[in-house]
Amino acid sequence: MVSMAFYGYIIYLVYKKVDNIYLKWGICSIISMLIICIGISRIYLGVHYASDVLAGFYISILYLTIYISCTKKYLNIEKRRG
Repeated sequence: MVSMAFYGYIIYLVYKKVDNIYLKWGICSIISMLIICIGISRIYLGVHYASDVLAGFYISILYLTIYISCTKKYLNIEKRRG
């Protein structure tokens, strides 16, 4: 859950702040693959069931959505671009 929320927020920041389209999509793709590989490795190592990993991803996405909305509201990320 922590890796999904942390790397998800990094994806959000890269998507908002990087202007080069190729660099933006390259970094977002690599980090997305990292998130997926972390989830798959948890299942492969037998630490969690697949349902646990999917539930963790879902909860992390909800947490990430709330955190991004708070960040936009209090830090005005959208307005400071320039």
